[in-house]
Amino acid sequence: MPSTDEVAISDLLAQYNVVTDALDINGWAACFTPDGVFNGAYDTFRLPEDKERFAEHARELEAAGMPRMRHFLSNVRIRVHGDTATSHCFFQIVATDNDAHSTIAMVGEYADELVKLDGRWLFAVRNVTVDGRQSAA
Repeated sequence: MPSTDEVAISDLLAQYNVVTDALDINGWAACFTPDGVFNGAYDTFRLPEDKERFAEHARELEAAGMPRMRHFLSNVRIRVHGDTATSHCFFQIVATDNDAHSTIAMVGEYADELVKLDGRWLFAVRNVTVDGRQSAA
């Protein structure tokens, strides 16, 4: 049976997907520690200074053919070590165009370093590796 911390981290993983798919940049940033780092598929973004640059990046991706994105996770593994944790999972992003045609836009892995701050789990570092490409890290 998963621990309370593992359930909370699983919820963070799901919340990240929901807010990212909605282009909720404040919600995206709230998934990270105040000095969190997102090593994405195309670039690295550091909080708080790169929050608006990430928003611009997300809008560019949407305009370039990844509209109505949906992130899906599988094979999630979480390891808790007190107030720090790691998680690893595979992801798939499905994009649906205006004609309701869906395609797989990206497949890869997340490798996360998490920290529990004020009772809440957050990403300290989120590393993305896209199948067929090296991460931005």
